[in-house]
Amino acid sequence: MSDDTTISNIAQTMDTKKDPKIGVFICHCGHNIAGTVDVKKVIEEVKDLPNVVVAQDYMFMCSKAGVQMVKDAVNEMGCDRTVVASCSKMQHGRTFAKAIEEEGLNKHVHFQVNVREFCSWVHKKEKKKATDKAIKIMKAGINRSRKLEGIETKQIPTTKAALVLGAGIAGLRAASDLAELGVPVHLVERQSSIGGHMTQLNKTFPTNECPQCSISPLTNGVANHPLVTLYTNSVLVGEVEGSLGNFTAKIKTNPRYVHDNCTSCGECAANCPVEVPAEWDAGMAVRNAIYKLYPQAIPSTYVRDEKNCIQCQTCVNICPVGAVDFSMKKKITKVKVGSIVVATGYDEYDPSEIAPYHYKQEGYDDVITQLQLERMMNPVSLTGSEILRPSDGKVPKRVVMIQCVGSRNEQVGFEYCTGVCCMFANKNAQIIKDMLPDTDVIICYIDMRTPGLNYEEFYKDSQKMGVKFIRGRPSEIAKDPKTGKLSVFVEDTLSRTPMQIPTDMVVLSAAMVPPKGVGILSSKLHVLRTKEGFFKEKHIKMNPTMSSKDGIFVAGAIQGPKDITTTVAQAGSAAALAAQPLVRGYVEKEMIIPTIDYSKCVNCGLCITVCSPVAIAREDGKVVIKDVACKGCGMCQPVCPTGAIQVKNSREDELYDEIIALTGGN
Repeated sequence: MSDDTTISNIAQTMDTKKDPKIGVFICHCGHNIAGTVDVKKVIEEVKDLPNVVVAQDYMFMCSKAGVQMVKDAVNEMGCDRTVVASCSKMQHGRTFAKAIEEEGLNKHVHFQVNVREFCSWVHKKEKKKATDKAIKIMKAGINRSRKLEGIETKQIPTTKAALVLGAGIAGLRAASDLAELGVPVHLVERQSSIGGHMTQLNKTFPTNECPQCSISPLTNGVANHPLVTLYTNSVLVGEVEGSLGNFTAKIKTNPRYVHDNCTSCGECAANCPVEVPAEWDAGMAVRNAIYKLYPQAIPSTYVRDEKNCIQCQTCVNICPVGAVDFSMKKKITKVKVGSIVVATGYDEYDPSEIAPYHYKQEGYDDVITQLQLERMMNPVSLTGSEILRPSDGKVPKRVVMIQCVGSRNEQVGFEYCTGVCCMFANKNAQIIKDMLPDTDVIICYIDMRTPGLNYEEFYKDSQKMGVKFIRGRPSEIAKDPKTGKLSVFVEDTLSRTPMQIPTDMVVLSAAMVPPKGVGILSSKLHVLRTKEGFFKEKHIKMNPTMSSKDGIFVAGAIQGPKDITTTVAQAGSAAALAAQPLVRGYVEKEMIIPTIDYSKCVNCGLCITVCSPVAIAREDGKVVIKDVACKGCGMCQPVCPTGAIQVKNSREDELYDEIIALTGGN
């Protein structure tokens, strides 16, 4: 954009006429609109307004016949503006804009009036008021359409590379799909190895297969792909600059203190005198201060835990290839990419917030989470895959599982349902019954939720194996001070029977929650989050993989709780969407952007402070618009104290015309 662009010369070059011809249409949308709004009356009220040459209603405007009506108005009646009153602009605005574009008009001279979500759906019992409101917003749309101008669409070259944050199953799937489409990928993982939560599991439902067997082809494939650059022990640092097609990001890689010539022989760990609880094993095993995250870890290079290391130098001296090096430094890498996929996963909810369950409290060692049970049943655990009580190492005769710990709860945790915990508990209950047929397994639940192919059948298999189910949320886990025996207090809501269940071990099905640092990450990326803390999608139904910022996509549990199957599917979707503009080589940008009248601008910078896409900046002492980054949201316009900044097709004079109609004028 040139610095001398002003509001006055924009007015001179507008794609408008002194006497525009406007075609007006309103949709019945079955009963969605017409069941509340008197559609015929709306047409009667607006058909004689100035510049309106066509005014029609139709049952389904988005149908082929409805779209043809709009085209006919352009061809046969010479309409150079169109107004369609139906559902939201996001839903079908593009449909009608494309229709008039096919007939030779600029698509931006179409105006969409929302009489469904904004009117009929919210006034179902007030038909007269709904109709009066529909008339007003239709008149407002007609007023607004008179000054609409054609908007240029630019083709902006893209950088053919992608950044994927997180190398769990979602990030790995997205990275693999992008690379297979010929897109170079920068894959960033904060852990020392890739694989994420899936590698922590003992088995996966509904087939009870080994997760490592499932994910290994993917971890190996990604790590060895010529188009994938892997950054482990790494995080995003600083804000991501740029916009769809052209982002710049900085990656900080913390030192492993072990070079790539490590042969993974394990001598360093075997002789390390320091042992600490292993995070990857959820505390159900120990690791050394120099360690490998898990046996099949990729990269298989060991990593030194600087925090717990006592710097005895044993690992340095014993390494047969001299790979251990305490002098290694962190590294900052600057990358340029066209798209970003965020797949940073989830954390397990910490049940210690729920005081009556006594998780992590002294004397309650036998209260664990499903993830801890998962690690206990793994061959590399402290118990060697045997199911034993943490307190005394004895085989439990009864295990009680509690569902919805930290989820579906307004008092503690979150209101949402994690969605996978029921299957998670059923799977582990079946494994316990397989390994310990004489052990009693009880699942306390609110509702057993097992939707999907093979899931309900899986639940029935648990019943057949002897797993017992009690409908009710336990109020407390108590310990008898004399015997040390645990008891779970719960009311069976089906029989309305209060119960005290003696048990040897309690397993809490903890919720999936946003990962630590998610707020900082969202700020770096300039994307929105939900009230629960997950990354917010653009449209929960129609576009669940795109974030609030163009060019940044979400995959897996960072967008909300989900199982492996759904995660993999969403990751594939994110990769496909992220690859589209990169494979094509350009993005189309509609220049619905602000213009600045420098004769009015006082250089106060208020517009800069409110611009969430970071599309306004000072250059050479002037405020300028970065047209590629701008999303046309219009936040800059109302804060400007002099009216110097105006957004195309949403200028103050256009908004004034719209307001006049909404307040009772024409």
